[in-house]
Parts: sequence; structure tokens; C-alpha cells
Amino acid sequence: MVELKPVLSMVERAAQDAMRKASRQLLKRSNELAPRDDGDLIKSGKVVVDDLSVTIKYTAPHAVFQHEHLDWQHTDGGGPKFLERASDEVDLGQIVADAVRAALDG
Repeated sequence: MVELKPVLSMVERAAQDAMRKASRQLLKRSNELAPRDDGDLIKSGKVVVDDLSVTIKYTAPHAVFQHEHLDWQHTDGGGPKFLERASDEVDLGQIVADAVRAALDG
């Protein structure tokens, strides 16, 4: 049986590429803000692009605790709300919109 793959339009392709690029940028910034203790948290960061949606997540078992405990102190730097703060700094929507606009102009 032949597996058929969807053909993406020029706009969808531009949006996916921009989502992938912007998400990696967001993950990089999040890693800069995250606690660095043993490095397991940062190593567990993942970007998953599926069709026209993106997920940025950390799979380490302690990720949610590190993210949510505002009172935890880290001698190696980093702190809570690292993914949330990074998402405030990196405007994913604007990056995607700019890429789609460029694809339509080109």
C-alpha cells in the first residue's frame, strides 16, 4: 500500500518552517533561564511540530516542579517559570506571521 503524504501549500510550508525555527529559539532562551543544576532538565527540552501546531516541553520528571516553585533557589543560576518567561520574550506568532507574509510577497 502506498502511503500518501499531504502536499503543503506555500503558506503552510512557510508557517511550519517559521514555527520550527521560532520554537527552537524559544527553547534556547528557556534553557538559558532554566536551573542548570545537573543539566538533565535542559537536556530534556523538546520541540514538536505537528501540521500547524507546535509543542515545546520538558520531559524530565522534575521539570514541572522546577518551573512552578517560585521559592526554590539555584546556586548554578536559572530559576522558575523559565518556559513561561521565554515565551513572553519570543513572539512566536509574529515570527510565523512575518514568514507567511514573506512567502506571499515572494
